[in-house]
Amino acid sequence: MNKFNPSLEDTPSLYRAADSASTSGQRRFLHATKTRLILLSLAAASAITSWRVGGTEVLALVSAVAFAGALIAEIYLALTKPEKLWYEGRAVAESAKTLMWRFMVGGAALGIKEPKLAAEDHLLSRYREIANDLPGLELIPTVGLSDQITEYMRKVRALHLKERMRYYIKGRLDNQIDWYGQRSRWNRKHATIWVTLLLMLELAGLIAAILRATGMLPIDIMGILSAVAAGGIAWVQAKQYQALAAAYAVAYHELAIIKTGASKVLSEEAWATYVAAAEDAISREHTLWRASRPFA
Repeated sequence: MNKFNPSLEDTPSLYRAADSASTSGQRRFLHATKTRLILLSLAAASAITSWRVGGTEVLALVSAVAFAGALIAEIYLALTKPEKLWYEGRAVAESAKTLMWRFMVGGAALGIKEPKLAAEDHLLSRYREIANDLPGLELIPTVGLSDQITEYMRKVRALHLKERMRYYIKGRLDNQIDWYGQRSRWNRKHATIWVTLLLMLELAGLIAAILRATGMLPIDIMGILSAVAAGGIAWVQAKQYQALAAAYAVAYHELAIIKTGASKVLSEEAWATYVAAAEDAISREHTLWRASRPFA
């Protein structure tokens, strides 16, 4: 065994199915939301002037088509609720993943002191509870093995304490710390970009309004600027850049602190408690993430 981070094939089929469902829901929700906002902005832009070809007002027709497209996107979001699939799928996936790691490395309540068969039965029972908690969630099986307890999971669990500690710190804690750090920086960067863009749009709207009032601007572009700004605000609210940057930063520092305490662990009992504390910290971040999402 020469890797610390399990591949997708090494994870339980429940996790893979839930992760796939969540990714699909997220993609569909964001694409539909983006399409709707762009079409609404296009409809507003088409209304600032006129362009007649024969007896047809072309820009009015463009505006009508854009509004129709935005309406279709809105109906799609209302009927299919892809954001629900995103949030619920992620909840199942993260719950399955934390149980997987607890089982592999001997975290409470799946410690090494528990007999092998009893631990496996406990793990499968928890998986069953997780899946049953969200009966409306379609967990379509992914291609690959159907194992809920993979050979990789059993091999890691059979290692000595020091080796399991190494696997957990490198494969779980370091991985999560790096991910939280990268995502915190990414969200902070995009929050700054969007705030700057929205301020520029509002400033442009103010200047356009003044020029229009003084007769120096023959075309009324305030409507399009307002629509684009409103669309930008709606997109920022959907992405939650600032909230996620802060939440990921907190999780990053909390896990970094927890990691430093690994050197004090000298027994299986202490290790089981240590792993439980680390997984609880990761679960708290996910709980805050769900609470921050619209419609969650």
